[in-house]
Amino acid sequence: MMPVRGTGRVLGVASALLTVCLLAGCLKPGGSMRSNDEFTYVSTPWEPLTVTLYDRRDNTPLWTVDVPVGSKVSVRFYPDKETSGSARMPDIMRWDIFDEGKSLRRLTNAMSVPGASSRLLRVSLREDVPQYPEEIPTDENGTPLRDRDREWAPVKPRTFRGVTGANTGGNYYQSDD
Repeated sequence: MMPVRGTGRVLGVASALLTVCLLAGCLKPGGSMRSNDEFTYVSTPWEPLTVTLYDRRDNTPLWTVDVPVGSKVSVRFYPDKETSGSARMPDIMRWDIFDEGKSLRRLTNAMSVPGASSRLLRVSLREDVPQYPEEIPTDENGTPLRDRDREWAPVKPRTFRGVTGANTGGNYYQSDD
């Protein structure tokens, strides 16, 4: 049997992507499909979320965040990693808020938290729904417009292989008059 050329390269690329995903963290709702104490919550216009971490020993809220609409918060707990903390707070929680479409991200914020049996992560809905993110009008290149009141963009003529077609008005019906 003759070996197939490029098989090693394809396997190398696939394993590199898998390694990046495992090390950097594929942060999506439902988690990473592993038991690594990682949670991601997405806030939408009809489900604006507030995430709060409680110390179950005295029901004290330790950390809370109102997740902006169109964003998500990812939280991961690391057991017995706090070196400067006390026996009351032996674990570390890393977290970050970022755009809903991003899936690879480093969790840059950290704080010491109680152990797994002494903490509770509670997710709740905010009252006023729907909530919409603030929209900033942009031009065709994605740069924000200076005039915020401008909400329209002119339609460009359609081209096929660089030649402008007969129907230059977009998707509108053109009569033969």
